[in-house]
Amino acid sequence: MSTAEETDMTAQKAELPADVLPMEDFTGDEPPIIYLLKGRADSYRLFSRLFFKPLTLQDIEEFAAADYISVAKKLEDDSLLAEGFNDMGRDLKKRHTGTRQELSTDYTMCFYGIETINGQVATPYASVFLGENELLNQEPRHKVYRIFRAESLGLKSGVDLPEDHLSFELEFLAILSERTARALEQGDNMEAIRNLELSQTFISDNIFSWYDLLAERAAKMLKTRFYRGVLKATKGYLELDLNTITGLIEAIRA
Repeated sequence: MSTAEETDMTAQKAELPADVLPMEDFTGDEPPIIYLLKGRADSYRLFSRLFFKPLTLQDIEEFAAADYISVAKKLEDDSLLAEGFNDMGRDLKKRHTGTRQELSTDYTMCFYGIETINGQVATPYASVFLGENELLNQEPRHKVYRIFRAESLGLKSGVDLPEDHLSFELEFLAILSERTARALEQGDNMEAIRNLELSQTFISDNIFSWYDLLAERAAKMLKTRFYRGVLKATKGYLELDLNTITGLIEAIRA
């Protein structure tokens, strides 16, 4: 299946998501399209990280230093992405000695399925929202597994979670963005377009098919502004990225 490098869920640094900032903020010697694709990969790993496990104290300090309030202001719109980043940044701006425990408890109660609403959990698995009786390891998981396998990918050895966890789906999109950049660097435009079209389909069919159900249920359980902001920012970023992908495909074909 995959290499450990491609599926390693080790936390990445909480750097600013370069691909959502204005073009004049882009720096470096790479072509803008390559820079953008690598920025997409970083952004997807950031969101993947947020849903994978509770944040450590170091994670919290890194996210606070990234200053998502400034990112929200640079977006200069009323999108879910800007609103979500603003919520995340403002909550961390008020952090104190108990913040790590508050965020950890909020994450655990909601995303580990300890708290319920009318007997329903908000664990971030597609099977919970699309399968029968809200159980794990149903057809939505098998569908994602087949997609990963077709791309010669699999979970890192020792990861004992179903493939339809939102964190793994977001990590998959990061890998596809990196593969797109590599294909362009190698002059393989058709492979670049294939990866982008797969990303587009995957977002629409395998994430948006259940994300709103997760977000609606989780929002009723979450107590912190930070994690409510994460729900908004993730949806906003995915919406933005669908438009970004369309533009990238058109640019490559041109």
